[in-house]
Amino acid sequence: MVLSTRLAGICRSPHPAQHRPETCIRSTPMAAIPTPVVFIPALLSDEAMYREVIEQLGETVEAQVMVLSEPTMQANVEAVLAKAPPTFVLAGTSYGGSIALEVALAAPERVSALWLMGCNPAAPDASVQELVGGLEAMPDAVIDMLAGLAVPKESTEAAEAFKAMASRVGGKVGAAQARALGSRAEATSRLGTLRMPVLVIWGEADQIVPASVGQALADALPHAHFHVLPNCGHLPTLEEPAECAELFVEFLEDDADYAH
Repeated sequence: MVLSTRLAGICRSPHPAQHRPETCIRSTPMAAIPTPVVFIPALLSDEAMYREVIEQLGETVEAQVMVLSEPTMQANVEAVLAKAPPTFVLAGTSYGGSIALEVALAAPERVSALWLMGCNPAAPDASVQELVGGLEAMPDAVIDMLAGLAVPKESTEAAEAFKAMASRVGGKVGAAQARALGSRAEATSRLGTLRMPVLVIWGEADQIVPASVGQALADALPHAHFHVLPNCGHLPTLEEPAECAELFVEFLEDDADYAH
């Protein structure tokens, strides 16, 4: 099931968020040819993660946001490729970044550029299964814990935005997303095969996936550019949408020169 929302005039499905595996936002038509961009939010997050960024990008992009909760990473990859344009730029945060990496590895001829945030290319550890169990048994407590970890303590507005998204997505879907995350293979050894330009943005204060992981990710990608945002946590587009949009526009304009 797909929920489609246009930035000018919102049209929503009557079905609640927790019953849909995927959410799509498309920007309004425009005279100039926009860049097709697929955005994949973090675990327990929805289209609100990228709303302000998409608004600021305006007519430069045709944006599609996919909220995915397929049972495996491979199934998520297949869902993206089935719904995405023939060629597209792919952006993902955390869980969404892990999916984006796997999509690019599976179909590099279709992904013209990548924008990655807060994702770990290493193999999953035992904490992922603990997250699955926690979201199934006591979702509210786990969501509160994640909100405290995801953004700096002073970023109360971003924390509330995350909790609102998580409430809409629901613990059951969040557990399915975490289970899929646990099914992924390590990607570190395969990063050197990705020849497309990659924008890597990380929060300096990320407590979930440290900025050192982002630096190592950028180092392993042949054509990556790495940006660290001061006083920012795990969710850059939610915490610093204006700066993220500016960096992304520069990347789209100059991606031929973005070689790490």
